[in-house]
Amino acid sequence: QTTAEVETRDDMLQLAWLDTIAEMQDEYGKKTDKWPRWGQIHTATFRNQTLGESGVGLIENLFNRGPFETSGDKAVVNATGWKFSQGFGINWLPSMRMIVDMSDLDASLTVHTTGESGHAYHPHYADMSPLWASGQYYPMWWSAEAVQAHAASHLQLVP
Repeated sequence: QTTAEVETRDDMLQLAWLDTIAEMQDEYGKKTDKWPRWGQIHTATFRNQTLGESGVGLIENLFNRGPFETSGDKAVVNATGWKFSQGFGINWLPSMRMIVDMSDLDASLTVHTTGESGHAYHPHYADMSPLWASGQYYPMWWSAEAVQAHAASHLQLVP
């Protein structure tokens, strides 16, 4: 489709709208109630840097986590980016978010994309991924008292 030689804003918006509808219909059919939600096509998969792109599906399934439905766009606070020519899967994102309360550091919040363990079968390997994807946070304790009060365990090294 084309517009007049000198396009108005309305010409450009209408053409973009019609092109988008045509592309969606080509990809997902004419029934709009069957089209996916944004989060269903805009997903994040966390790939292990060592074996996550080995080319061996069984190994990749052991180490990678996802896909996780996400929201966002590259121009918002919770930025997530993708390459339009490669679909809507996320290819860059913030690996960590935090909200720091400078008046009370123990009231600060944080989240990162995966977990605290590099062992694929450990419960903390990817336990933070659902929090990250849904925009939730967990407490980020700063003081020794807060850390000790909320510790899951204590390791004591004795010579």
